[in-house]
Amino acid sequence: MEAVYGVAVDDEHNTMWTTNTRNNTVAVYSRRTGEHLATLPDVNHARDIRVDEKHNTVWASGFGDGTLVAYDSRTFKEKERITIEGAGPAGLAVDERTGTVYAADLSNDRIIEVSPGSATPRFVPAGDGAIAVALSENGRTAYTADQTAGTMSVVDLRTGTVTRSVVTCAGALSVAADDRSGDVLVVNRTAANVTVVDPRTGTVEETVPTGANPNHLESVDGTAYVVDKSGAGAAGENQVTRVRIGR
Repeated sequence: MEAVYGVAVDDEHNTMWTTNTRNNTVAVYSRRTGEHLATLPDVNHARDIRVDEKHNTVWASGFGDGTLVAYDSRTFKEKERITIEGAGPAGLAVDERTGTVYAADLSNDRIIEVSPGSATPRFVPAGDGAIAVALSENGRTAYTADQTAGTMSVVDLRTGTVTRSVVTCAGALSVAADDRSGDVLVVNRTAANVTVVDPRTGTVEETVPTGANPNHLESVDGTAYVVDKSGAGAAGENQVTRVRIGR
């Protein structure tokens, strides 16, 4: 795996998918054996990847040429390729109930929404430098980490409006919603911390220090796991910071 950026797990088919940024590919591996199953080319500056198990689809973002690519998670064949001129799709989120994919468009401060069967994406305003996106449990609200502004934006997907913008810290880079508590967590790479936000009130509930250069986070059952990439720790190694989220 060369210059891996995004990783996604497909529990249904027991596979792991990665985006390999420097060689513009997506790779697929067996979770059981670690075997390399496929390399899928032509994803320019491949960045994020998300699995939609309900619809047997895996989505990857090609930041380099404004492309969103969908693969069949069973056959690894390309199903759909959508290119938006001038866009810079970075982080992804998928609503498995509807099969809709959302991409944070870093180049245009917006969210790209692609619904099944639609050839025309919908564009929804977001924060300044929106680089990552997450969804509320009911799929009606999106949250973006806004790298330029150092904020987290709350976006009503029904009306297509930003309803709240919360200052986190410098270098907001990754965002995740915790379904158990309803809180939203933002990794701030420059500030080297994680901000825990109540999106309903816009209150910053906690700011937790991490190692140097936090790069990504995932939230699972009330616990967030933050990847501190390159230079973290006393010996300069990568590390993972665990953050407990209150109910």
